[in-house]
Amino acid sequence: MDTYRTEEEQIDAIKKWWQINGSNILIGIGLAILIVVGWQFWQDQKRATGEAASVMYGELLEAAELAVQPNVDAEKATANIATLIHLGGELKAQHETTEYAVFAALMLAKQHVNTGDADKAETELRWAIEHKASEGVTLVAQLRLARVLVMKGLLDEALTLINSVDAGAQAAAFDEVKGDILVSLGQLDEARAAYSKALNANDSRGGAKPIVKMKYDNLAVVK
Repeated sequence: MDTYRTEEEQIDAIKKWWQINGSNILIGIGLAILIVVGWQFWQDQKRATGEAASVMYGELLEAAELAVQPNVDAEKATANIATLIHLGGELKAQHETTEYAVFAALMLAKQHVNTGDADKAETELRWAIEHKASEGVTLVAQLRLARVLVMKGLLDEALTLINSVDAGAQAAAFDEVKGDILVSLGQLDEARAAYSKALNANDSRGGAKPIVKMKYDNLAVVK
């Protein structure tokens, strides 16, 4: 600005510059305000959604606990199971993007397994996997799905699923289920190798599971 000779020239230059650029600056400021306000609104909504999902999941857990309490009469148990299934469905419908919805699907799958409905259990577990929760929760859903496929007699499909998963810290559990599947398929040497891997994985964390050791030893006797 100091290149101008007079203050009037400087003022005129500022006016011209503002006429050319002022609207863009105002638009930019407006957009920035909208972004900030929108972000805060989204965060508030996300927090409120998470809290609502948490409350609903707590009610679901309470219904599940009441359904299996000792000495509960059949009518109350049936009512609590119905409540569990209703809340699970509502949680998935209303809060689909939360991990609570995935937990609900896992709870529903467990209930369907308890009643022998493998088809519904499979549906819930596939829903949980597709909705991509944290890695650990997804691994749990994949492992349970493999077991449900075994329930349905889909051994090859279950084995394909197990082999497709990078189980990481849960490798021992996956190897145990793999061993179970291979036993059902009559592939006893491969099953023994799977149980051995499960035992070694457990040993590295401070001790083998007695059930896996029993399965391994039983195969040694058969062989």
